[in-house]
Amino acid sequence: MTKQDWTMKIFKADKRTLTGDRLISSTIWRDRDDSSMCHEIDELKSSLYPAKKGYRFEYYPAKKTVKNLMTGQDVVIDSDTPWCCDPSSEVYWSY
Repeated sequence: MTKQDWTMKIFKADKRTLTGDRLISSTIWRDRDDSSMCHEIDELKSSLYPAKKGYRFEYYPAKKTVKNLMTGQDVVIDSDTPWCCDPSSEVYWSY
């Protein structure tokens, strides 16, 4: 498995919010593979952020490759880039 950068977000259950949870932390993990990310999450769950206290984790690759709609070239952008800022969307090019 190739190593890459990952974004890990930690949420805590919170009934005061519309989604039912709030973001506690967002961190970029550098040069990891999927299995090492699972191991890190297991470590954090057992020591600092137990699920029984309402914590949950999400992790995904920090970057993604999209095709520029105008030129057809590949562009690397952050995974959590909004649709309006993504060069592969028509919204990005219609001003």
